Amino acid sequence: MKKKHKTTKIQILWQMRRWSFSYINWRLTTAYPRGWKYAILHPVIFVKDLWKYLNWCQLIDKDIN
Repeated sequence: MKKKHKTTKIQILWQMRRWSFSYINWRLTTAYPRGWKYAILHPVIFVKDLWKYLNWCQLIDKDIN
């Protein structure tokens, strides 16, 4: 039986470092009313949303593998 590898949140964050600034800007602009400004002014909400996104990424990775 093959052991399944679970992608950690740290690994996902590490992979996200390759995202271009324009892509990150687009993601924040579509997610929040004022993009970066909103994320900086509301760090708790931003971190909660990021955590939910990382959980979703793990679920998708689990389904793919």
